[in-house]
Amino acid sequence: MLRKTLCLAATALFVQAASADVLYTWEQTKHSASTPDGLHLELVLTDAAVAKGTLALDVVNECSWGHCEVQQDSLLALRYWYAGADGTQQWNRIAYAYGDETLPGIERLSMALDFLPDGRLGGTIRASDGASDFYLHSDGAVFTLLSAHSDQPDGCGFAYPSCGGERGLLQGSAQTLVHAQAEAVADAGQVPEPAAPAILAIGALAGWFARRRQR
Repeated sequence: MLRKTLCLAATALFVQAASADVLYTWEQTKHSASTPDGLHLELVLTDAAVAKGTLALDVVNECSWGHCEVQQDSLLALRYWYAGADGTQQWNRIAYAYGDETLPGIERLSMALDFLPDGRLGGTIRASDGASDFYLHSDGAVFTLLSAHSDQPDGCGFAYPSCGGERGLLQGSAQTLVHAQAEAVADAGQVPEPAAPAILAIGALAGWFARRRQR
């Protein structure tokens, strides 16, 4: 039982050290009167993608035409919506999860991102699910919503036909960014700090096997 527990612990810690996700969330810096209240945007990227420093991605869902392959391995999720003044709405929601292009749909995602030293993003982001779309471009770390549309009545639909002008930052979670920084160190040929628990667990497991052989 102890051997099984040690094996599971070592495996879990090693996987945790080797891979983590980095969550970037929208932080508004300036509200535009032509945009609904409560813009939300979240990106979940692999730490390996962040460690590379830049990301160019173009996903076009062609599964309805028989081409249902996974097209990228960096973006795990994208979520975009307007919560309204009361914070409870889900207007114009676009939700992409890794592998969605292998299912029938009409998603299109295009990104050219720079991972900045302060844990923020820069670049351009375009997304559409056929019913709603948006286009963001940054000057340094400050993104501006250049355009957004929707076939829905609320949000950037009939209520706000010319959405744009909203400004904000896409800030990475400090906790998850540690893993991405460790990945960059590993790529440089050094042992990343987060791997230490896994190494200790594996060492403990090896020691246990050695004692068993001596008995």
